[in-house]
Amino acid sequence: MWQETIDIILKHEGGYVNDPKDAGGETNFGISKRAYPHLDIKDLPIVAAELIYWRDYWLKCKCDRLPNGLDLMVMDFAVNAGVSRASKVLQNIVGVKADGIIGSKTLNAVESHTSSVGAIRKTINEYYSLRQAHYESLDTFPIYGKGWSRRNTETLNEALKWIL
Repeated sequence: MWQETIDIILKHEGGYVNDPKDAGGETNFGISKRAYPHLDIKDLPIVAAELIYWRDYWLKCKCDRLPNGLDLMVMDFAVNAGVSRASKVLQNIVGVKADGIIGSKTLNAVESHTSSVGAIRKTINEYYSLRQAHYESLDTFPIYGKGWSRRNTETLNEALKWIL
């Protein structure tokens, strides 16, 4: 569900921003100068941002191999907090070593852990809770917490609709 996911990501990320309080610094479509110093962030075409998200987030998190809904949860958190952190949250939920790299052991554990619609729903809700706990642990939560929490809730609500 790549297209649906990227549409939601781009809606959340918005356009060009250069917030001095944001650790990412200058961003466009959520792509940061800090992470991609060689890019002209201000003039970044949306198609380039989509390619970065496909290559550096969707594929690295193996979202194409995750159940519908869980793919959105993992991808959106990866964009917001990093691939490694998003992967570790998933790995902790499914009970494998949290090394931040989704491979065959993690995917097999996800498959076992999400063997029914109810199990997928439970996994998505647990992912939401752990993501929220992460945000609330950050020193910048008083500044950005309302937006992060809204984004997390919106993503949860959309993800739950995607469960087949």
